[in-house]
Amino acid sequence: MIKISKSLPVLLWLGACGMVFGCAPKGENKGSAEPAAADTTAMMVDSARMDSGICYSSVLLTTPKGAGEALTHSVREWISEELGGSYSGDYADVKGMATHYMKEGLKPLLEESAEFRLDGVQLYSKVAVEKLAEGKSYLTMSCFFDEFAGGAHGISILRGATFRKSDGRRIGWDVFKTSSDAFQKLMSDSLKVYFNVKTDKELAEVLMIPNSEGPVPLPLCGPLFTKEGVLFQYQSYEICCYADGQPNFVILYKVLMPFMMETAKRLLQ
Repeated sequence: MIKISKSLPVLLWLGACGMVFGCAPKGENKGSAEPAAADTTAMMVDSARMDSGICYSSVLLTTPKGAGEALTHSVREWISEELGGSYSGDYADVKGMATHYMKEGLKPLLEESAEFRLDGVQLYSKVAVEKLAEGKSYLTMSCFFDEFAGGAHGISILRGATFRKSDGRRIGWDVFKTSSDAFQKLMSDSLKVYFNVKTDKELAEVLMIPNSEGPVPLPLCGPLFTKEGVLFQYQSYEICCYADGQPNFVILYKVLMPFMMETAKRLLQ
């Protein structure tokens, strides 16, 4: 049985991600195994925006302030890579980075608007990088990208990364034991709740993966540590059609504990 968790703060993703789920075995208390989050890392915001009247581009970057060189550099480096990896300046110049990627976002929109008649429709590119969650040993960042460059609809991308505070290491799925049938069942049961289906056959019918009756692939986005558990975040078209949104769910820490390597467990201490 999948229990829906109502208490997870969705922050940036509210209204963009759809519902977020918490998973726990039948009859088990939904309480998290994680101590109260230590919301102690100061953050600073730098932004850049340009509007041509026909199209606009905006970039908002939130980065740690006074959090140590390793963590700060790792977050800034990740931001640049998320936005295309073309910024060649000093990562310490976050305002310069925001301006660079704002211009990169605007350039193709200006070309598009010059080539086609838009009949008053405004094109846009928006990026927002913010803190999603924090514990005593980890910091989780989110990156929300929203663009309309013409066509039937725009595109939204929701990604993120969890960083170890002590040395800035990015946390990936490699610190989880994901190959077991039990782990796969947690994922498939959570997706059944998201899609509102009950059987493996029904789930296979909505998934757009090469072997729809085989294992569900892990999200391309790495594990996102939150206050209640690990957020699994898929993108549009990653495993389902556009109309089915961006599947996401949270599996509580105490449920995931048997599948967590020591590296992951220590992030909760």
